Amino acid sequence: MLDEPETHAATPSNETFSMKFAPHLGLLTPEAGMFRHHAGDDPVDQVKFMADRGFTAMEDNWMKIRDVEVQRRVGRELERLDMEMGVIVNTMKYNEPTFVLSDLQERERLMQEVRETAEVARRVGATHVTTLSGAAHGSLPRDYQTANMIENLKWAGEVAAQEGIILAVEPINHKGWEGAFLTEIGHAYLISKSVGMPSVKILYDFWHQQIHGGDLIENLDLAWDEIGYFQIADNPGRVEPGVGEINFGPIMRKIAEKGFDGIIGMEFDNSAAGSAGEQAVIDAMRAIDPATMATARS
Repeated sequence: MLDEPETHAATPSNETFSMKFAPHLGLLTPEAGMFRHHAGDDPVDQVKFMADRGFTAMEDNWMKIRDVEVQRRVGRELERLDMEMGVIVNTMKYNEPTFVLSDLQERERLMQEVRETAEVARRVGATHVTTLSGAAHGSLPRDYQTANMIENLKWAGEVAAQEGIILAVEPINHKGWEGAFLTEIGHAYLISKSVGMPSVKILYDFWHQQIHGGDLIENLDLAWDEIGYFQIADNPGRVEPGVGEINFGPIMRKIAEKGFDGIIGMEFDNSAAGSAGEQAVIDAMRAIDPATMATARS
């Protein structure tokens, strides 16, 4: 059972984060909102709480399956609060081959999926949509699968351009998603560069890449011109920064120094339960905010 909402448990702050950190309304389930113990179960109340704590963006993996009226309410509240909507998930089918196939019927399905996602994106004001490669083909050589994904992304990317959204193509780790085709930032860079469209970019998730290969800042530099969106989580555990092994301070400084003004999604679970765990998340994000770090050094 959830705790009773504690609307006044943490002191509201008007200090806006210097980066567009985006909390979520649910990581692995639609109901598991990051601040539900403070704000309650209503997604709109959770958005209000985020704004009260200085966040200027949010994201939601589950927006596509939420009730249309909930989508509209969230979109209106974001507009009222002058907040931005981060990624919503485009590809709900990810555990079997999709983009790696040379199949006209599958290509049309991928294009239609983008059209359907765009309808949701318009309701909530999203511009980037998480797009997964699907599973690798069991017998087709990798290079042919790569070529097929590039071609399919050109078609899907054309639809995305027409709809005014960007396909944020995300490599995911092979341990949690066994059989995933796209797992490495370098491979994603090759594909995105080959597609060569502003409507197809990379979603760089540091948690996935720490598990898969590391070299987080070097890969950030090498793939920079094709990155459109970031997500963060510490490892192990997929929790807030400062709990695990990733040193997010230098990473955030690097992103800020490069002039990135996009959204950085907080795609993690709270490491501690209840209201105290939620406040710990806010404190952790303050600690890695470049503005906070600069003040601490002065």
